[in-house]
Amino acid sequence: MSVTAPNEEFLTKRFIIPKMYEIMNPLLAWTDIFPQVKATAPVVAYKQETTSDSGDTKKEKPKLMTPSGQWTYVEISQFTQKAANLNKRGFAIKIDQDALDYVEGVDEIQRALRKTGFWIAEDYNDRISSEIAASGTALAGNWTPTAEWSDTANATPIADLEDLEDCFIREGYPYRLTDVYIHKTNFKELKKYLTSIDINEYKQENLYGTPKNGNRDTLEIPVVGATVHRLLSGVNEGSIIAIDRNNPGMTIFYNQSPRYSAMNGKYETFVNGQKVSKSLSYGFNFNKYFDNETHQTVVQLWYDNAPVNIEPFATATDDGI
Repeated sequence: MSVTAPNEEFLTKRFIIPKMYEIMNPLLAWTDIFPQVKATAPVVAYKQETTSDSGDTKKEKPKLMTPSGQWTYVEISQFTQKAANLNKRGFAIKIDQDALDYVEGVDEIQRALRKTGFWIAEDYNDRISSEIAASGTALAGNWTPTAEWSDTANATPIADLEDLEDCFIREGYPYRLTDVYIHKTNFKELKKYLTSIDINEYKQENLYGTPKNGNRDTLEIPVVGATVHRLLSGVNEGSIIAIDRNNPGMTIFYNQSPRYSAMNGKYETFVNGQKVSKSLSYGFNFNKYFDNETHQTVVQLWYDNAPVNIEPFATATDDGI
């Protein structure tokens, strides 16, 4: 006859996976923006666009058609072929026998899961942001904020964001700025600026900005046509990440291990007070085993992915705020 400890249920896959996603989802900044593609090998090959439609070296003009005229044949520059390695990143949680045997041990288990979920989400954000910084468009030289946003006497955040939006407009590209990600300190500075300026209510709401859909981690700036997001991790204070969500410049390749896959369909969560169904497709994996020597239960949780920039001009980064 098998005997189950009182808290054993809290270490089962059917409990841990929904719990981890419940913890991680509010913290993950990029999963609803960039497409996620299941990889078929540990090294993924992808193609990157490096020239605009108007800047293509093989660009031609249509010829006037005459009875003896020759057709202009279309040739286009090829994509640049690149490759990236998937990387596994994660943690192993050790739970001792006392935490399973005594009801009070559930607090220890819950704290371990909460911290692990937070750390994985933080690392996931950092990994995506680092790839944007490394492979996206550097705005240096094209965008110069008036002053650091902490300089309350001289800073002009709205004007800076207007200039940033203008940087996204490039001949031959469809990109437009839709979302801006900044450090929590800079987000606070932007909020202070918006609450300190002396403008009428109409201008405040319809031009300068208000929280988006009641979400206190976002500010919608209508005159820019973009939403500013507060990040707790993934961007340094003074830096900025800008993207066009309508033309995602990045693809996140991931591996869902056939043996250790944590993907079990969909689960339900709340977004802005509304219940929504989410798909578990982050490349998240799970394993559990019992150590007969120490009588500890070990839970291993990791993600396996490779974020790559497909359209560099659709993601951009700089500092100076």
